[in-house]
Amino acid sequence: MYKLIIKPAAVEMARDAYDWYNDQQQGLGEVFISALDNCFERITQHPKAYSKIKKNYRQARLKKIPYVIVFEIFKTDVVVFSVFHTSRNPKYKI
Repeated sequence: MYKLIIKPAAVEMARDAYDWYNDQQQGLGEVFISALDNCFERITQHPKAYSKIKKNYRQARLKKIPYVIVFEIFKTDVVVFSVFHTSRNPKYKI
């Protein structure tokens, strides 16, 4: 299993998404966090299963939530660079 490293910008993006979902409906932020945790688990177990989107960057989709996780593999580490809403301009993913 790979070690998960989450960059501060990705943490901030996830925090903003959590707050937005909770503002929409109480408890919805927890649904987002659960989907995020499940996706983190999947990418740390099999990061090479996800296709490259640019150079060595890969992305994984959250289930039932319109977000992707953009990450890169470095030896035994998975480094997360962004937690990105799929309706935003993709040039800002990385």
